[in-house]
Amino acid sequence: MVYQLFYGFGIITCTVILFQLIKFITPYLLPSKLEKYRTGNAYALVTGATDGIGKAVAMELASKGFNVIIHGRNAHKLNAVAEEITAKNAACKVVQLLHDGSKSSQMDITCLLGLPVSILVNNVGVGPIGEFAQMTNQQIDETITLNATFPSQLTHNLVPYLKQPALMLNVSSYTALLPPPYLAVYAATKAYNNAFSISLARELEHMEVISLLTGSVHTGSNKKPVSFMRPSAATYAKSILGIVGCGRQRIMPYWPHALQTGLISLLPQPLIDKATKAALKKELVSKG
Repeated sequence: MVYQLFYGFGIITCTVILFQLIKFITPYLLPSKLEKYRTGNAYALVTGATDGIGKAVAMELASKGFNVIIHGRNAHKLNAVAEEITAKNAACKVVQLLHDGSKSSQMDITCLLGLPVSILVNNVGVGPIGEFAQMTNQQIDETITLNATFPSQLTHNLVPYLKQPALMLNVSSYTALLPPPYLAVYAATKAYNNAFSISLARELEHMEVISLLTGSVHTGSNKKPVSFMRPSAATYAKSILGIVGCGRQRIMPYWPHALQTGLISLLPQPLIDKATKAALKKELVSKG
């Protein structure tokens, strides 16, 4: 009798593990449905497109046949990215939006209202590392404005004009799930991004809305070497567009990040806290 109970428990456990494994890998095996949104001279708007993930996503979308609208706060960088895109994709039409979202959450999008925009990528964000007590009031305000208020206002103003079918990709972070020390305001805004995205996914049934939980990526602000666990921005951009149509409201586009986060979450919380604090403190010292 005891043997049968243990045997039955083992079967149930193995079934649950197998189900969770299939659930984990399925989105990464499905073919991308990005092509669905490239109809009728479609445009894709990418915020924070002058560097890092935003630039890489804009470049990748252009290579897939989309016209692109690139947003940034530096006119010189915007021009450089526009020239790079058109040099590699001669048929691509590029529109530039110059606006500092950390200073004002309201951006004039009048010039976009006649364009067939079918994709919005809310990517722009900043993540100052430091002790919360040492942050200035201006740093806190600008971080929240750029990371949370700006994409909210842009989405609110643009959604009614998006060409159907439409796709929205909101770049969040693993810090929304595992908030580390020395990133309190950044982690809070990324938790907002994640909740904002999931809520819209449930509300806007005519759109595909996905929260992108992002791990460590080699970018202009993250100079750590490219590795298996830290992909280049170009590799990460391919992963982002590769999971379009996955059926998830939130996902880590780069599967090693999902595996890493899943394994970390199994550790005792005090151990996670100690390890993350030591790692971030080391980074603070190196930047100081």
